Amino acid sequence: HAIRDVTADAYGGWRFVTNLQAGGGLYAQRIVTRRHYDLEGAKAAALHSAHIEVEAAE
Repeated sequence: HAIRDVTADAYGGWRFVTNLQAGGGLYAQRIVTRRHYDLEGAKAAALHSAHIEVEAAE
């Protein structure tokens, strides 16, 4: 029942819409994420995990 409760029934639909709207919409969430997320750190971690070295720009 747990999977149905959060995905397929009326409660699941209500919860999805509530979560979507509570954050100010997808566009607002994207703006906030880009403003506060350490993108350069994530890129560096991904490159390190892939064993890729990038020369520093001058």
